[in-house]
Amino acid sequence: MKIDKADKLFSLYIRTRDGWKCCRCHTQYEPPTTGLQNSHFWGRGNEATRFDPENCQALCMRCHMFLGANPEEHRAFMFQKLGEEKYIALMKRAKSVVKRNRERSYIEVKKLWDCLSKKQSLSM
Repeated sequence: MKIDKADKLFSLYIRTRDGWKCCRCHTQYEPPTTGLQNSHFWGRGNEATRFDPENCQALCMRCHMFLGANPEEHRAFMFQKLGEEKYIALMKRAKSVVKRNRERSYIEVKKLWDCLSKKQSLSM
């Protein structure tokens, strides 16, 4: 699967949003690093949730591989993280059909990034 500029910025957004810390084992990382990844609960092939912040979290490579190999653990992890209402809403979004539009996706991800950057600069 090809990684484009929207994917790269979204990955940076998720890892920054999560404080460069694995959401499962809580290991802290210093940016930039390839040791911390943007993990999609509903896979990147699912266009409806590919750039959905609720579908993603920062995971270290070890936790990412563990949850990827253990779907029930991953489901329980996401259910606990989101709660029932948000989990069900995410599942409904994942089952919807969305046509791929990378320019629109990049614009939406850029808005998320700009909002996060603004929030971080205000808190400093």
